[in-house]
Order: sequence, then C-alpha cells, then structure tokens
Amino acid sequence: MGFFQLRSLPGSIWPPVPAPEVSQLWATYRELDRTQWLKPVELEALQLEQLRVLLYHCYHQVPYYRRLLTEADLGAGPLASLDELRRLPLLTRALVQAHSADLQARALPAGMVAGGGSHTSGTNGVPIKVLKTNRDALWWSAFFLRDLEWCGLDPRGRLAAIRLVAMQREDLPQFLEGVTVPFWNKVCESLVEMGPAHVMDVRQDPRRQLSWLRQVDPDYLISLPSNLDVLASLLAESGRRLPRLRAIQAVGEPLPVNVRQRIESSFGVPVKNLYSSTEAGYVASPCPGGHGLHVHAEGVLTEVLDADDRPCQPGQTGRLVFTTLHNFVNPFIRYDILDDVTLAPGPCPCGRGLPLWTHVDGRRHPTLHLPDGRQKSSMGITLGIRQVGGCHQFQIVQRAVDHVLLRVVPDRTWQPDLAERMRQVVHAEFEAPIRVDVEERTCLERPAGGKLRVVVVEIDGRRAA
Repeated sequence: MGFFQLRSLPGSIWPPVPAPEVSQLWATYRELDRTQWLKPVELEALQLEQLRVLLYHCYHQVPYYRRLLTEADLGAGPLASLDELRRLPLLTRALVQAHSADLQARALPAGMVAGGGSHTSGTNGVPIKVLKTNRDALWWSAFFLRDLEWCGLDPRGRLAAIRLVAMQREDLPQFLEGVTVPFWNKVCESLVEMGPAHVMDVRQDPRRQLSWLRQVDPDYLISLPSNLDVLASLLAESGRRLPRLRAIQAVGEPLPVNVRQRIESSFGVPVKNLYSSTEAGYVASPCPGGHGLHVHAEGVLTEVLDADDRPCQPGQTGRLVFTTLHNFVNPFIRYDILDDVTLAPGPCPCGRGLPLWTHVDGRRHPTLHLPDGRQKSSMGITLGIRQVGGCHQFQIVQRAVDHVLLRVVPDRTWQPDLAERMRQVVHAEFEAPIRVDVEERTCLERPAGGKLRVVVVEIDGRRAA
C-alpha cells in the first residue's frame, strides 16, 4: 500500500492520518486491496449478496425493474444463484431512452444522495443520461486509485489529458487552447500527493495538440486510441519524442494490437488500456503483471455471451453485458453495451481472483452494404486502406451501395497515386467498380461526443456504425 504518498492531518507526519472527508475513500481503497486476492468463487458469492440487495431495492423503488422481476417470476425474493439473473431480459440503450423515467428510483436507501447526471458520448447514435449517487462517486474514486496503482501512474507527476472535456459549446474555446489545474482528481487531491494536470479538448487539431504537448512536457499522457495513433504518426514524422514521458493511458475506445504497437513505437513508452463507460464507471484495468484486463468485480458484474446469449467459455470472445452493483438511483441490470471482449483461457498468473480478459475488441465493425445486396464486415477495407499508407488518419464513409467517400489526412509520404490504390482497395472489398471519392483534409473533425468513427455507413439517410 506504499504506492501513494498520503496527505496527512496537521501534526501527523508518521503514520499519516487522512482527513475525515477522505477517510472513507481510503478505507474503501484498502478494502479493494484485500478483495482483489479473493478466489473467484468467493467474489461471486459476495457479488450475489450485493445483487440481492440491489434487486430488492429495484423491486420496491424502480418501476421498470419491478415489472421485469414480476414477469420473470423472481419478485422481491433473493436470487438463488447468479444464473437466475439471466431470466431478466437484456437492457439496451434504446430501452433506456424509452423508459428513462421508470428506470429511476422513487426513493434511495439511507445515506445515499442523488447527484448530478452525465451523458454518454452518443457515438452509436443513441446518447443517454446516467444518474448516480454519492455512493457511486465513492466507488469511482476508489477504482481511480486502484487503476493508477495497477498502471504504475504516479500522480505526483505531470499529467497531460487530451479527451472530450468541453460539454458546453461556450467552454470549447478555452479547452481547445488547453488549461492547467493543480491536481489530477479533485476528490483524491486531498488524500494523496498530486502534481498538475494539463487538459486539452480532443477536438483540437492534432498538430496543435503535439505542439502543446511539447510545451507542457508531461510525465504521463491520457487520450483516445484513435487520437494517440495520429499523434504517433506525427511524432514519428518529426523524429522528436517527448523527453519526460513515462507512460500513456488509452481510454474511451478499443485499442487494437497494431495501434498499440504503433503508439508504443513512436512514443517509446508503454501504453496502458483502461476500459470504462459512463454507465458503469471503471469496468476493467490492466493487470499489473501484464496478463490482460482485470474486471473491477466489486463494482460491476459482467457476463460475456455468445451469439445465442449463452455464457462464453474461457478463451472465447463474446458480447459484454454488465450489471452495476452500486447504482441505486439509475440501475443498469444486464446492460448490453455493444462491445466484444475475450475471456482469458484460465486463471490469472498474478494470483488475483478478479475476472480476466485478454483484450477488449470493442464494437463490432460496421457492416458494408454491397451493390448485389450482400453485406460484409468493414474490417477488410479498414486494414486495406491502412496498408496503402501515406496518411496520418483516414475515414471511410459509405454514402450509398455504389458510392464511398474516403477522407484522408496526408503525411509527408503521400503521393497522388496512393489515392488510386485506395480506390482499388474499395473496389476489391465491394467486388464492383463503384464510385470512390478521395478527399484530402488537413484534419478530421471529431463529433460532439469526441469519438471519431473510422467507418461510417449511411444508406438512404440512415446512419449505421
């Protein structure tokens, strides 16, 4: 437990004594240090106990779940096992939107206070608002500390964060230029020693981002994988690395193996991949031993399902469904987040009993619509354009079954003939000589949600990605 330098009450140098307002947080974090070593069967038993409390509350206070529990013949009674949870249907973003009022608790347990809500990024076309309580905030901060320790990110260092920051349009100009605050995390700042954080909105031009990074000279960098990939390309082109940088954390998007390799090669530091969501907060963080991603099972119950909605076996890849264990104001029970993950083939060699994923595959690749009526994954066209090279960044937009737009941000190796080679890739994937427009850009603008989709499919005015 010596990873952090604790702040202490005046007069208490050793052993340090945390201030009263953060003592509960420190106690929770210390408990996480114990529970991570429990055996899987012990963790599941404790998850079941917490789930019983949550479902009892949902039956009495959340109209949507009262109806589902009644229809599943579960009522307010305790679950006999975690398997019984699968009698409840999956929750989707569309259902959250349609039943938002009935998914909110009418009352909360003693000591819980409803807090402000936050919105998902909406990159899937269905943004939703998520309400949370003070208890959720406590768990978020505790998992934040665990994640820092597992990733080896010393909060006493200098942080640069390039991500979606400005939620209001009027705030965007200042965050496009970058702002500095004296801490990484406001709540934890009064608990542990922290250095400054430099923050920039990810919608800034990547070239200006890189210039700003050289100016703030961080020890650690946090950003989206797609943005880090572009910065890696620009950095490799310049031949000048960031001298103080010690590690990178990739957040908010899937991190393919080849993208991780390009980022690590250009920056010369390791990349740590965090999996989180607005709906659940911290879901999984890198195993300190480098064996994959450990699920924060104390806060979220995860299921990995195959195409027939049956639990996947070790080593298999499936659809992630999760249940938040501590959100009593806006519970997400069996929530289909539309991401794929791969289960580890066996227990983690590090000795932790927490569930282990070898990697997160993210959302399924959008489906292309071919002229002959067939459909196919866009994975091939993405890899093909990447192999052509000559650009820092690209986006593939299917406008019609016979029309594709390629937006590219050229690098210094760009040549006019590469556009024709890209057209050939598209023709090969579509198996037809369709119209392909190649549009050169200085940068690709990110949508309001901050996440840039590499492939966008627009057919008859309908967008699918």
